[in-house]
Amino acid sequence: MALEIRPYREDEADAFFRVPGIVFGNPAFDPADRSSVPEIPPEWSLCAFEDGELATTYAAFPFTMRLNGAKAPAAGVTVVGTLPWYRRRGHLRRIMTADFQRRYEERREPIAILLASIAAIYQRYGYGVCSARYSYSIDPRLIAFAPTLPPARGSWREASRDELPLLESLYRRFSRDRNGYLHRAPAIWDRQVLGGEFGAGQTVASLIAVYEEAGGPQGYVTYAARSFDAFPDGAGPGQRVFVRDHTWLTPGAYRSMWEHFASFDLARRIIIDRAPTDDPAFDIMLDPRELHATKGDWLLGRIIDVERALPMRPYAHEARLTFELRDALCPWNEGRWALDAGKEGATASRSSDSPQLTLDVSALAQLLFGQLSPSRAVRSGRAEAAPDAPLALWDAVWRTTYAPFCPDSF
Repeated sequence: MALEIRPYREDEADAFFRVPGIVFGNPAFDPADRSSVPEIPPEWSLCAFEDGELATTYAAFPFTMRLNGAKAPAAGVTVVGTLPWYRRRGHLRRIMTADFQRRYEERREPIAILLASIAAIYQRYGYGVCSARYSYSIDPRLIAFAPTLPPARGSWREASRDELPLLESLYRRFSRDRNGYLHRAPAIWDRQVLGGEFGAGQTVASLIAVYEEAGGPQGYVTYAARSFDAFPDGAGPGQRVFVRDHTWLTPGAYRSMWEHFASFDLARRIIIDRAPTDDPAFDIMLDPRELHATKGDWLLGRIIDVERALPMRPYAHEARLTFELRDALCPWNEGRWALDAGKEGATASRSSDSPQLTLDVSALAQLLFGQLSPSRAVRSGRAEAAPDAPLALWDAVWRTTYAPFCPDSF
């Protein structure tokens, strides 16, 4: 077997896009019709070719994301897949090792992120589960609020695609201080927020509503409705409303979104598939269990270059923290480090001091995003602490303003 790791070439584009079509369950996918897939130029890819045949695909978008409110470059890994007849041969490990090496040497994105179909695959390569998501499915007739909650004082109006600049402005203000949110490319707005697949490959445009309060826009929601002929009990209306995106700049804007959906008399379910773990719904609902909330893993993160990655986010307190890091795929990350953290900036440098914590690079990614506190990492066995380790200080330094989350798929 002759194995070659390299980007695909332009004349191999059909073969490149055919692989994810097969891997993700669409063998009839026509690689010549790429209207439903994002643009991925060859320079963003790295593939495995076995005896000249494309076996494994891999690519990464050059994203900018918010990391505890700060801008940070991140490689958004996507279209990872191996054709069934080439699996279990280590192709993906070779690709990732080569990709991490080139990003480190070329000083490209020091962090990689992805949304995994199977999280177990990527934790073998140093990724950690860096955010979770809630999914809601509520009967609009059961939307009600805690009795002490102040009422919303604004109103909704329909908006059009021509008002995309307004939506972009609201999203930027909403995501500015958050954690894990992407700087959205036009393709995300077009294919996920303003429209999207709606079963059997059908694309349906979103309805857009803007919330206005105190003389100005304070939020928006995009959604699409679909009718179902029957529900298990055979009773009641049969519409489901799928919320694609929502932002809010005030508590009233968030509450008013639910009030808006409470008026959907033909709907049996309002479905929000992606919500952060600090979403306000549990705090304001009269009966939160009616959300039928389920929780699952979401964004995975991987630190490629510790020295460049850690200073990219603000920290809550000033402190010097020392740790020893394990990293089997990126040996330049291994060893003892000191983080000199502060609200105005931070540095990560090699250190000979005794480590307060010892941990794997995947656990450090969870700390970086704020998914896991250091003390919880120690309690769960994700990190080992020295007897005199100041865990309360570690917790205070790594705390983030918002829970990590990404509302977009890629």
